[in-house]
Amino acid sequence: MYKITTLSFLSGIIAASGSLIAYYPLDGDFVDASGNGNDGVMLGGVSYGGGAGAIGGGQSAVFDGAAGTYGSIEGGLQLVRNETFSVAMWVNADGTANSDKRIFSEGTSTNNNPLFNVGTANNANDGTVDIYIRNGASLNHPRSTGEAFDGTWHHVAFSGGSDGLLDLYIDGAFDTTFDYSAIPAFGELNTTTIGGILRGSDCCNFNGSIDDVSFWDSDLTTGEISALAGGASATSLSGIPEPTSAVLCLTGLIFALRRRR
Repeated sequence: MYKITTLSFLSGIIAASGSLIAYYPLDGDFVDASGNGNDGVMLGGVSYGGGAGAIGGGQSAVFDGAAGTYGSIEGGLQLVRNETFSVAMWVNADGTANSDKRIFSEGTSTNNNPLFNVGTANNANDGTVDIYIRNGASLNHPRSTGEAFDGTWHHVAFSGGSDGLLDLYIDGAFDTTFDYSAIPAFGELNTTTIGGILRGSDCCNFNGSIDDVSFWDSDLTTGEISALAGGASATSLSGIPEPTSAVLCLTGLIFALRRRR
């Protein structure tokens, strides 16, 4: 999955690389602040915390980890079927108290097989980020190198698409690329959830806090992910300076940077 990032040498500014599908500040509700109307509903034991329990001075969604507790977007977004896609959010949880709990998932209510989800370590032995992708063939719980579930706030972002490569970032820094290219392309998906998995029923319910969730139809740039991890809101990404690379410094004449993140 390659992307051309056009640079402006007059302003040193780039626009966001793709369209924002949905943005959830989670300030007391699951309303989509992108203007696209992709509102969600919180089910079960979800509350909202403020102060130090939220990012950006607002509120965050607090999930109690019980069955029936998760956030669902009506009809699903089929995000992972896009040519490229990205997911970004803040998380705060103890991985050792969250065995195989999911912060993001897509699937279908009529078939338990297709699943694309990201969450905590499946044996709860550390705070790493755990990936599970299945559609007949499966990618069974590979882990991040760094930890995002250590009982404090961390930013998690990942980008994937039709090339079958999932790039994971923790706190704005690249962590790992996961290869799921051997898994067949997904058919129709009708569930998109945070804080758990929804198929015919729900499972893998997250015990912790989630804040500032954004979904994109693009492979976000390193600069955009870094900005989100630095506290920028998804709706403010337009006009973020792209970090200068060593190659650009050496040549001074390159007008496009082609890169696989």
